[in-house]
Amino acid sequence: MAELIEPFTSRMEFFLKAVVFPTASRRTNLYQLIDNLAGFGAQSSTVAALHHLRELYNDSKHDPDKELKWRRCVDTLSGAVDALKDLAGLKLATVDAVFEPDLSSVVYVGFWDHYTGGETEVGLFLPSDHWLGTSPTISTFHLPISSWEKVKPLLAGHPRYARGEEALGQVLWKSFSDEDDFLDAGVWEGDVRELLTLLSSFNDESLEMAVIPFLARRNDLLSVGVALVSAAVDVARGDPNLAGPALKMCVSDRAKSEYAAETGTPHGQAVLDRVVELLERVPAGQRVSMVGPAFRRARNEPTVQNGVPVLLEGTTFIWLIA
Repeated sequence: MAELIEPFTSRMEFFLKAVVFPTASRRTNLYQLIDNLAGFGAQSSTVAALHHLRELYNDSKHDPDKELKWRRCVDTLSGAVDALKDLAGLKLATVDAVFEPDLSSVVYVGFWDHYTGGETEVGLFLPSDHWLGTSPTISTFHLPISSWEKVKPLLAGHPRYARGEEALGQVLWKSFSDEDDFLDAGVWEGDVRELLTLLSSFNDESLEMAVIPFLARRNDLLSVGVALVSAAVDVARGDPNLAGPALKMCVSDRAKSEYAAETGTPHGQAVLDRVVELLERVPAGQRVSMVGPAFRRARNEPTVQNGVPVLLEGTTFIWLIA
């Protein structure tokens, strides 16, 4: 039953964060998310049912020796289904939004320890036909070495992540593991925004400032750009009527607070301007359906402006990869 309970609850938590509360802080835990549903008019039985699911998940994940009673599992899942039906009837704009298929990107995640600086470098890569098997990094993070003991179980227990040679394949695993200071690697398959929020909470700004400037997250166009697109999606869903300077400020603030992106650099401002410009083209009534970033190989699109390779197709932000 654990193989059902754990991924189901994980998806429930992401649904609450990304859809019901799109501007919630990444620090908001599942307990708080469930309690906050009462403010939207959720029935007390709905809140109670989701707390039962959370408690069952905790027992399954953190106390694996504890026996999960079949009847408890069935009743808990049944209660969670009824809770979802209640949420669907609350007339929340983000829940009732026009359906958009989940964005599922395959992302390779690599970790390298740099002992002299006390840093674990994290790189996110897309699959590529390059002989290395990957694209250039789409995002990089600078973690304290000690944080690996916290990051590892978060990823290992996540239904969207698989690690090791079996997940990557022999050739790609060798490409990663042959590099100096290699620590670990795996594959994420899902919404990139969810992976970014997981890793962003561990990014250390002092370590970022200490590395060679061109290696720093803040100076990488893709790292900052993907974070800004992610923040724009959150803000658009959470407050679709924002416009002008208020919209720009909210996107910038969220990119910093939730995605560990410094937007005060010249390229950060260029991406921010472009993303907000595109977002303001979307009618307020459609912004609750915003998704992104999706990724596509560049095809000489004439609409790329100011060196910022991001497009908007319908309600989907697309970042073009060279």
